[in-house]
Amino acid sequence: MRTLTVLFIFSLFSLAASYGQTTTQEKIGYVDQQFIIENLPEYKKLSQEIAVKSQQYEKVLKGKFDEYQAKSAAFEKLVTDKSEQMILRDKAMELENLKKSYEDFESSSLNELQKYYGQKFTPIRQKVSEAIIFAGRQKGYAFVLRMDLNPDGGDIWPVVLYARDSTSNLSKDILKNLGVDSTAASTRKTGMSQMLKQK
Repeated sequence: MRTLTVLFIFSLFSLAASYGQTTTQEKIGYVDQQFIIENLPEYKKLSQEIAVKSQQYEKVLKGKFDEYQAKSAAFEKLVTDKSEQMILRDKAMELENLKKSYEDFESSSLNELQKYYGQKFTPIRQKVSEAIIFAGRQKGYAFVLRMDLNPDGGDIWPVVLYARDSTSNLSKDILKNLGVDSTAASTRKTGMSQMLKQK
């Protein structure tokens, strides 16, 4: 009889513990930040601005390179024709200056693009971070995890190894909160189970 009482009490505690666990389960969501950022109008505008600036800089660099190539060919002809040393020194110095001008412009244009992108992207990233926090609180999630790019390249490699269903993906909710109507579904894989199904 005593053994039955102990077993009954033990089973009650086990039942209570398992009930407590199921009622206090924390909701965990995940977010595809890249998908959100790429769909923001301000990011699309920034990408366009960077593309335009890059094209302008590339045009200048091509002009400098073409000039260097032409003067290099002319210098080679002067060497072949055995021109005066003073002329050869002058043309060699001119070539060296053109090369330096090309390299300086290449370096400074790259730095300028990186600086411009950094200044414009910081508020976009901040806006998305705040929207993620808002969506997590609004939907009652205890944790919202981030999906990372695969460091080896290729498809997305998620931090979340299993997502029960697509309702835990808050990316579209966050875009909606940011005023962006995104009807396109992300083609990114959302978990190991989905990866295995697609193989």
